Amino acid sequence: MTTIMDDRRPFPEDLILDILLRLPVESLLRFKCVCKHWYALIKSPSFIEKHFHHKNNRARLLVCNLKVAHEGHVPVKSVVFSLFPEKIVPGVTPEQKTLLHLPRVSDFTCVAGPVDGLFLVQKKFYGDVHLGLWNPASREFRPLPPAPFDIEDFFSDHDHKFGLGFDLLTQDYKVVWIRVFWDEDGQGVYPCVFACVYSSCNNSWKNLTTEIPSSCTLSAPLDATSLNGVYYWLSRGLDEIYSIRSFDMGTEQFGEMQGPNIPSKHWGALTLRGGSLAMLAGDPGKPMTSIYDVWIMNQEEGSWSKVLTVQPHIDAHWPRNIWENDKMVFEINETSQLVLYDPITREVTDLGFQLDLSIAGCWVFNYKESLAPIKRGNESQGQDNAVEQIEHFFHILPIDPQTSDDSD
Repeated sequence: MTTIMDDRRPFPEDLILDILLRLPVESLLRFKCVCKHWYALIKSPSFIEKHFHHKNNRARLLVCNLKVAHEGHVPVKSVVFSLFPEKIVPGVTPEQKTLLHLPRVSDFTCVAGPVDGLFLVQKKFYGDVHLGLWNPASREFRPLPPAPFDIEDFFSDHDHKFGLGFDLLTQDYKVVWIRVFWDEDGQGVYPCVFACVYSSCNNSWKNLTTEIPSSCTLSAPLDATSLNGVYYWLSRGLDEIYSIRSFDMGTEQFGEMQGPNIPSKHWGALTLRGGSLAMLAGDPGKPMTSIYDVWIMNQEEGSWSKVLTVQPHIDAHWPRNIWENDKMVFEINETSQLVLYDPITREVTDLGFQLDLSIAGCWVFNYKESLAPIKRGNESQGQDNAVEQIEHFFHILPIDPQTSDDSD
């Protein structure tokens, strides 16, 4: 048994485990070097799962903010991932910790997640889409290989939807990619739906058979809606009725179920709330007096129940996500600020962001640190070079000497 010795007696193994489970990921990454036993323990799937779900590892707000500036006639993007403290004091703008700053990135498109602390990042490079997996806490990054879509056979690319999840049976992180292309023949142009799934263990893709109709619109969720090995999207057909599409990471099969009974003209988005799949719904035509309903799904029965109604008394706004089950993050339309709203106390807290109105580039996540690995086997972890890998993946633009001189 591995122990820590003092002058009298060793620490019990269960006490050591309890102490390690309370530590942040940054400390655990250093403590892997203490001894072989600790290295094996901290890397073990059981420890990773216990640490992620430990009460000390609380969910925090994480905001990805994308902005566009013009240098002459050239638009230049900048991306900042900012993490907020566990406790946000009402009425006090909280301090932010920068997890990643890409000041001059050319091809950043969007980010999705998190699932077990992992994010899926996306770029569009020379007309095609490329993906990467990123764990901010463990400082791992992994570009995914090209997916097996034969894009040359189609008229144009129309839409993408992604799902990131965990296969409980094989202990494998997977990415499902649904892609819609426009095809044409002598009679006109029509959409075609294709899908494939990526396995982190195999670091490879394979094509899937999907029965999702081309007339169906899938909406990206507010947070990664991955629950017990199943990923969910909000779906809407030509009849404008909401339903829920799903993908099982284990069986690699698509499914469909009924959504909550809400008016077809209402706005809706999926997210997670307290370990349940949730839907936020509201009337998009009344931003000044919006009433938002929060529904949660019983996963075993597939039934829905309304658990919360929120009527924020704030200026015209747009909802970004739910935090701590009932608090909500809104974007104020006129000022482009992000605020946290407490429906119980009706307090509004400025989160300290000025969003860019010229681009839809703000994502608000519920984030918990994780030791979950995205690389397997003998692959080099490359923790010290993760930022360089991300910068290389997103093609950081060099600084124009003329611009630099002018700023000086």
